[in-house]
Amino acid sequence: MSLISDKGVIQQLATLMCAHGISRCVLCPGSRNSPIVGTLAALPGMECRSICDERSAGFVALGWALQCGEPVAVCVTSGSALLNLHPAVAEAGYRHVPLLILSADRPAAWIGQQDGQTLPQPGVYGTLVRFSAQLPEEDSWHANRIINEAMLALRHRAGGPVHLNIPLTEPFFGMSEQPLPSVRIIRRTEAARMTADDETALLAEIAACPRRMLLLGQIATLPKLPLEELKKKGFVIIGEHLSQLGQQGITRPDTLLGTQLKSCMAPDILITYGGDIISKRMKRLLRSYPPRQHWHITQDGTVVDTFCCVTRILEGEPAEFLEMVAAFAEEGDADFPKIWYTPPTTFPREAYCGMSLVGDVLEKIPAGSVLHLGNSSAVRYAQLFPLPPGIRVECNRGVNGIEGSLSTALGYAAAAPEQLHIIIIGDLSFFYDVNALLAFRELTNVRILLLNNHCGGIFHLLPGIPTAPEVSAPHGLSAEICIPAGMHYIQVHHAEDWAKTLPILLSTTPGAVLVEAFTEASQDASLLKKFYNHH
Repeated sequence: MSLISDKGVIQQLATLMCAHGISRCVLCPGSRNSPIVGTLAALPGMECRSICDERSAGFVALGWALQCGEPVAVCVTSGSALLNLHPAVAEAGYRHVPLLILSADRPAAWIGQQDGQTLPQPGVYGTLVRFSAQLPEEDSWHANRIINEAMLALRHRAGGPVHLNIPLTEPFFGMSEQPLPSVRIIRRTEAARMTADDETALLAEIAACPRRMLLLGQIATLPKLPLEELKKKGFVIIGEHLSQLGQQGITRPDTLLGTQLKSCMAPDILITYGGDIISKRMKRLLRSYPPRQHWHITQDGTVVDTFCCVTRILEGEPAEFLEMVAAFAEEGDADFPKIWYTPPTTFPREAYCGMSLVGDVLEKIPAGSVLHLGNSSAVRYAQLFPLPPGIRVECNRGVNGIEGSLSTALGYAAAAPEQLHIIIIGDLSFFYDVNALLAFRELTNVRILLLNNHCGGIFHLLPGIPTAPEVSAPHGLSAEICIPAGMHYIQVHHAEDWAKTLPILLSTTPGAVLVEAFTEASQDASLLKKFYNHH
């Protein structure tokens, strides 16, 4: 046991430095960094050198790292101390030497308030470092992820210096003799450098995890993956419509996950690839019952921790890793997929409402079409219904904003005139971006379903939201006032209108069509609540 600080974030830092193989540190004196210095100096196996002059300390750490070929940490107090490291950091940056700069700091509220030894420390080294971040003061998943990212960045690709700024609140000197805590360690495996030992380690981790899941986020083009072979190894394959997974796996997880999440549906190992996951229930399941292993595949090695439990970053193309898993992994729990591969609950469509209209479009959408979805309600409604094979699905889910949904879809349609483009969009997204219609008024391959419930309907689906009408941005507008010449415009108010209009909306005959369907947000909210409660 070691005499270590009682501050949880420092305990995490010390544990992860040891776990990532950092065993050398240059320590500079100061009061603000004293709990870090005291903890590191007390660690068995941590070789420390005390240097008073920070400028010299930086270069001592540089020389030490060059000699041993491993990362070396240098710890300084707040204020001008870390500025004195700047020349050494610059040298390390251009020579790709892995220096871990640990700077103590005052809490952000005291910067620029004439408190002693304060200056803006986060990001002070600019582009000279490979990674720079400020740790939160509380011991948390967030702090753990940032520290792991910093450790991984030291050696990533060419490697180089990394800066962690660590705000600390008094008292500083609470130290006790105790073991370092057990914390999550994130590893990175690069396909380009993967060895036989790496493969053996990965397969051993899978063997220890019988319940397995591959979860695909938004993907522009689904790569060729050994999905059927992975299923034989016990993997449940899940990917929403935006993953372009089609009929190869489960694409509507929300129809299988009700309001009461079940731990039996959570995997022991989760492998993820792609971008945004729409389903809040899927996120809640994996955050509430985190898998023992979560591997995320990314081409550039970026640490992505959507479910707060990532343990390994796989850097490379997904096929490079998944083909190995499919070929050599032991078989998993054959009963786990049975929990997931059950007939999904059918969403009722007898009522005239926004969700029912979306379901009708997805059911009858012409083969080979491209489906463009607006954010908020439109993309979530679409996830409730099956989609015929061969339909490409697009949506601006990078940051999920409502602005630009129509412009993006029309720009795509203009570049692919040989395909039919079906656009489903809500009223706030449409009116926000309505100028796009003028820029593309000559298009003849576009069909737009505008769901107009006179407000931001998504707000009616959120529990506990304020009841003030302004929250949902009521507007009272109709697209009738802004339709460009040449576009076939139809209003729909009732189920009878819709039955006549749907064939026109989905017609493959050239011509631009905009159908504005007036619905009630409260009806969608009521129907969705009933569906999930029943399920």
